[in-house]
Amino acid sequence: MTQRTLVRHLKRSFSTPLSEWVEEPPPVKTRGIKRNVALPCGWGRLIFGQTFDDHDRIIDIFSSEPAGRRDLAIYIKNHHVLLAKAPDLLFVDPSHTYRLWLHHYRMPRKRPSSFRIRLLRGEEDAEQVNAIYRKCGLIESPVSTIVKNQKTHTFSYFVAEDSADGQIIGTITGIDHKEAFNDPENGASFWCLAVDPDRRARGVGRALVRCVAEHYLAKGREYLDLSVLHDNHKAIRLYRSLGFRRVPVFTVKRKNEINRIFYTGGPKP
Repeated sequence: MTQRTLVRHLKRSFSTPLSEWVEEPPPVKTRGIKRNVALPCGWGRLIFGQTFDDHDRIIDIFSSEPAGRRDLAIYIKNHHVLLAKAPDLLFVDPSHTYRLWLHHYRMPRKRPSSFRIRLLRGEEDAEQVNAIYRKCGLIESPVSTIVKNQKTHTFSYFVAEDSADGQIIGTITGIDHKEAFNDPENGASFWCLAVDPDRRARGVGRALVRCVAEHYLAKGREYLDLSVLHDNHKAIRLYRSLGFRRVPVFTVKRKNEINRIFYTGGPKP
């Protein structure tokens, strides 16, 4: 990294102009971007709002959401306008977005010895990942979708494998925005961080996040984003300890039975 590039990174990470969040980017910044991208993640589609020229197309995708799935839209310009167009269909998820500027990342001094992190290999691994999703209350993904996605350059499924018995005890999914839609901001994100609650290995979640950060740092990406529920204080403490900081990015979901608790005020006493 040249000194000029480093200075540019530092300026962006310490003081990102408000205009970058609320104004339409100039055409030169969106030239070559792939349009109308909604990635099939198994649990639902990940809709990249910045790849859409109008809100109606996003509404159409949400309207076709299959039963039992949870589509999610992020990086939407003027998300409040989108909601005003479909107030009975959509809502703003009560989650926060955190970002790690990867040039800030620092390697750990010590690696865990009770487990190792590796890439997901095939159907057997995918089935174990789904078992962890079930235990953690997450939506399962078809095994075929996980295996198919893993063969692309866009998705990177990592698992934590117990060194003693070889069982998978944690998982995380990385998504490369550059590969997904030729992201001019050169970013990445991770989703579905989950650790087997029946296992007592410490530091699995932290190690998985570090693995994804190092993976995209090696690929030359500039930042790593995540979305976390506003009241998941334990996870937020972990992310902040690794250098993630909150950014004004919001996610939008469809009003359905799975999401009902998030747009009706929570569980009733």
